[in-house]
Amino acid sequence: MNSQFTQEDEAALRESLKRCSPETIEKAVEFRKTGNAELVGDVVIGIIERFAEPEKREMLKNPSDDLVIVDDLGLDSLTMVEIVLAVEDAIGTTIAEEDVQKLRTLGDIKNFIKEKVSQ
Repeated sequence: MNSQFTQEDEAALRESLKRCSPETIEKAVEFRKTGNAELVGDVVIGIIERFAEPEKREMLKNPSDDLVIVDDLGLDSLTMVEIVLAVEDAIGTTIAEEDVQKLRTLGDIKNFIKEKVSQ
């Protein structure tokens, strides 16, 4: 249990992710409480899904790690910044801009974040 993650932190996290699915929010809260890196992939996919156009969201139901975020989902750089900020909130870390530029596929993102949270 992460004693640093207070009820106020949980309320702020729930507020920042309020436009994500309830499952994504619960997994983000559980991750912040337990540090279970297995939850991170689902949290990231849930956040990306929230920003993807409705007709593209189906691609995230059973996503391939080869899914190219910008090309396949049609996300622009501004949306990517919003996604990064939401992921930072959800997992309680920061992601450097130069690292973001290296993350092209869903697999890149999931591996990078799992590595980041296990440090």
